Amino acid sequence: MAFVAMMSVANVSAQNIPVGMRMEIGETERDKSEYSLFTYKDEDGTFGYYLSLGRVTKILGAIRDDITDMSFDDIRETSICLGGTKDEAFATLDSILALYNEELETSVEFQGRAVTGSGRLGEPATSQCVVKKNLVGGKRLQFIFTSGKRQVSTYLPKSVVKDLRRDLKIDVKLHPKQHR
Repeated sequence: MAFVAMMSVANVSAQNIPVGMRMEIGETERDKSEYSLFTYKDEDGTFGYYLSLGRVTKILGAIRDDITDMSFDDIRETSICLGGTKDEAFATLDSILALYNEELETSVEFQGRAVTGSGRLGEPATSQCVVKKNLVGGKRLQFIFTSGKRQVSTYLPKSVVKDLRRDLKIDVKLHPKQHR
């Protein structure tokens, strides 16, 4: 009974998503990396579904233009936009799954955003996605995100995309009114 009450409260609060706050739909972990699917509303009221590409494990990355120019990597998490509606989110997840069937080194661009230290999404930026060979066979996707002079990369296993797509499907069934 308490579970049903909590689900009702979560559903009501999710319908009125606060500006600048992410609402988690699903989360999974692989190889010590966390991935999640969430919704987010910007200051201007723009609503979107996002796929977190995991926490960046290379915290101390140095990029050098010359011997004296050095910067520290402060990008801890990156995400890509899946669209503004559930249908767009499903279509983007399906297109990501289709990339695993493409040739190695196939490259596509996604609209991406870094997650700031306060948990808010930063300005839109392009994230490059490249199909790579998995170390133990199969393929994985490498996302390369550049912000200023900083560049980080993260890998997205196919099983993560499948798990998060399933989580979205379940959430839509449980809370149809909150999904556009």
